[in-house]
This record gives sequence, C-alpha cells and structure tokens, in this order.
Amino acid sequence: MKNTYRAAIVGLGRMGHLFEEDPLMRKPCSHAGAYSYLKDKINIVAACDIRKDRLDKFREKWQVKNLYLDYNEMLEKEKIDILSICTHAQQHKEITIKASKSGVKAIFCEKPISTSINDAEEMIKVCNKNNTLLVINHTRRFDNVWRKSKEVIDSGVIGNIKVINSYSTAGLLNGGIHLFDLLRFYNNDIETVFAKLKKDKSTDASGTGLLKFKNGAHAFVDIDYRDYVLFQINIVGSKGLLKCGGMIRGDKTFELFTSKPSTTQIGLLELQKENFQEVKGEMPLVNAINEIIISIETGKSIISAGEDGLKALEICMAFHESDRTGKEIKLPLDIKNNTVIPRETSFTKDGKFPPTYEKNNILPGF
Repeated sequence: MKNTYRAAIVGLGRMGHLFEEDPLMRKPCSHAGAYSYLKDKINIVAACDIRKDRLDKFREKWQVKNLYLDYNEMLEKEKIDILSICTHAQQHKEITIKASKSGVKAIFCEKPISTSINDAEEMIKVCNKNNTLLVINHTRRFDNVWRKSKEVIDSGVIGNIKVINSYSTAGLLNGGIHLFDLLRFYNNDIETVFAKLKKDKSTDASGTGLLKFKNGAHAFVDIDYRDYVLFQINIVGSKGLLKCGGMIRGDKTFELFTSKPSTTQIGLLELQKENFQEVKGEMPLVNAINEIIISIETGKSIISAGEDGLKALEICMAFHESDRTGKEIKLPLDIKNNTVIPRETSFTKDGKFPPTYEKNNILPGF
C-alpha cells in the first residue's frame, strides 16, 4: 500500500495557489495545484495566510477545512509531512526553523532561500540537524525541457562551454536568482563576480555582470526591467551552440546548432541547426513533489537543495558587493550579514505592481 502524505501551505498568494486562476498558464502551476494533481499520493490537510479573504478563497477552491491565520498554531495542531513555504522571503528563515523543529519531513520553500547568507546557512544547519529535507523551488531544475538542455550539454555535443550569454527579468533576487541557479546547474560553481547594479525605487536592484566559472568559462548576465518578458541563456561551446528559453515561463526558443562542414567555403566548419526533440512530461512542480517523496522514502539527494539556494543567493550578494567596491568579488563571500529584500515580482517597476495584478487580486501572499 502506498503512503499518503500530508501537505500544508503557508502563504496563499500566487505560488501558493492563485496562479491557477490565470487561464493562459499551463496547469498545475502552483503548490496547491500540484498537490491536488497528485491526490493519490498526497493530501492538503491545512493552509495558512495572514489574510482572511485569502483563507476563504482557498477553502472554496480546494475544499480544505483546517485553515489558520498563524502558522505556529498550524504547526502545533497539524501532523504535516511536507510544508510548502510560499511567503515573502523575509519570513522563510523563521518558518523553516520552526517547521523543522516541529518534525515535518520536508520543506518545499520558494526562492530565494532567504534575504541574507547568514539566514540561509542557519536554515540549512537546523534542517540538517533535524533530518528535514530542505528543497528550494528553483523551478527550471524540475522542468523537463531545461533538464533536456542539461542532458545535451553533458553529452558533449556542443563541446566544452566557452561562454554563456544570459538574460532575465528584473530583480537579482527575483528573476536573477533563477538565472544564477541555472548557470550553476549547467556549468557548476562560479569563482568570481564583477558587476554593476541597475537601481530603481524597488527594494531589489537589477544588474549586469561578468561571472567566471571554476572551469575557466565565463558568463555575461543582464538582469533588467523591460517592456516585455525575457529569460534566455545562450551557451557557446567549442563544437556547437545551445539557445535556451525566451519567455519567463513558456519555452519559446530551445535551439541546438552543431558544427558541420561549411557549404560556402572549403576547409571550414559552420553551425547548422539540429532537431531539438520535443520534450514531454509533467509540469515542474509536479516533478518536484514526486522527487521530494522519493527523497523522503529512499534518501536520494534532491536536485535543488538548500545548499543550491544558498549558492544562488551568494551570487546575488556578490553583485551588490562588486558594485559597492568596484572590484571583482571572489566566492564564497566573507561578508554574510548583508540583507536584500526581493522585489515582489519580476515586473515590479519603481516599487509598483503591474496594474493587472491589482485588478485581478493576485498580489503576492504574505
């Protein structure tokens, strides 16, 4: 007989469940949606938000009876196996530590892991001590298409990575942290960061930077507010080129080019487009929850652990330190107590939400 796990969610905003109301998004696209999709394996037994209207809406949508305004009360009263933390990042540390000490088996925490390196390290330390699986939702690590791109890279078809050109929506701790995590996912750890911030009236700056990997490759990164959405990574290898992404969530331009004999000049190689096989499978959050369950049952390592969240956050903080000093910054950072508050969305400009968010009442959770 299969185990049926008990899930709970703290923070009932967009990632908690409200993204399910967007008719254009592929479903499931929220924590509640993914748990509901996997109802043969897991049940949502409780949820928490500081807004009563959010609780009422959640009850109506998902038929969950045990709802709380205080997550401490929920942790005390409910037996929870997997806790999703979908609040603002400022609350991640406190909720994670209390949940881990309460005995939950796994914590599925939204990115960024926290707002400071010290806090992230403490979260990891407490979870390790209590044998709590800490998973950070760097969503593309769980996405089948982005995973296929990693398989292409690891296969050697584009050769050794020489340089990566990458772009994302605004906010180092919002769109940027997804980009930093993917750079590590595709080409391992980063050694140095040289960057210049782009500031507006939001809490979280954007920026442009040059990153050097430990294997000697480099990445150019441009994180900025634009009048359109963009999340793209172009990977130039010694034998080929891979273009990944295009949209913030939709996957517009996954293209593979490999070197073949030139059709215009003898003795040269030139890039020719290959077929990038269509990738099918479950949505990223469904993959994530399935893999959390496997990790609970077998002890298998998770593909996006707390340590990955910490290293992505560290790159964000290195951007700030490089801008402050005007110097190239070596990782890991010695300064760990700096705090940055993420902007509410990648589309927040000068501290203001897009009008459509206000109109449709899909502002972030806590």
